[in-house]
Amino acid sequence: MAALSKPVTPRSLALSVLTAYLSVLARQPLATKACTAATLNFLQEEIAQRCSGMRAQEQQQQQQQRSGNKQPSVIVNPRVLQFSLYGLAISGPLNHFLYEILNRVFASRPRTKVNTLLALLAQNLVISPILNSVFLAANAVIAGERNLGRIAAVVRTRLLGMMKVSWVVFPCVQLFAARALPPLVWVPFFNAVAFVFGTYFNTQGKIRALKAARASPAEDSDSEEDRQKRD
Repeated sequence: MAALSKPVTPRSLALSVLTAYLSVLARQPLATKACTAATLNFLQEEIAQRCSGMRAQEQQQQQQQRSGNKQPSVIVNPRVLQFSLYGLAISGPLNHFLYEILNRVFASRPRTKVNTLLALLAQNLVISPILNSVFLAANAVIAGERNLGRIAAVVRTRLLGMMKVSWVVFPCVQLFAARALPPLVWVPFFNAVAFVFGTYFNTQGKIRALKAARASPAEDSDSEEDRQKRD
């Protein structure tokens, strides 16, 4: 008599996927984190472009430029692919190596409250600012900025806002993970939290860029009218 197979439920499917992911993560941590960052960055940029209104504006501009010419539309925005490549080549490996250094520093130390606090401070005062600075700089470059001074200005003006949120949210997230979750699932859990907040900041940055772009033509027209009045 053939054995009856158990029905596939969303819970069992999620557990199977999580088990397979953790198995690959244990065997190939660097490659897995890089591919995870590439996938999440792809989704993050796609969501941010759509939620900010940038995708709709670009599509409208493309329709105006084509002006009736039957040219195929771009299926995937180039910046989405660039942001995914950034995750694969930069943010994923950088995150891996920074936390590897941190783990090696505290590996030989006893698990006391003082060492736990020191590790938490290192994450939030050293690792997090580095990762957020690289994220902001890469975001500016992907958006089309090439001037190093303006890229540095973007990092200076937006980093503190990101860090304030990180300093409030992520210590609570880390404490929750330490108390409620087994260490095996910390990586996917932190990835999920970082994905949510990264998408939020990415969307907000695009909204500010769109507002600045809309305000710039208005300022230019006002200055042109002032010159004409003086003439």
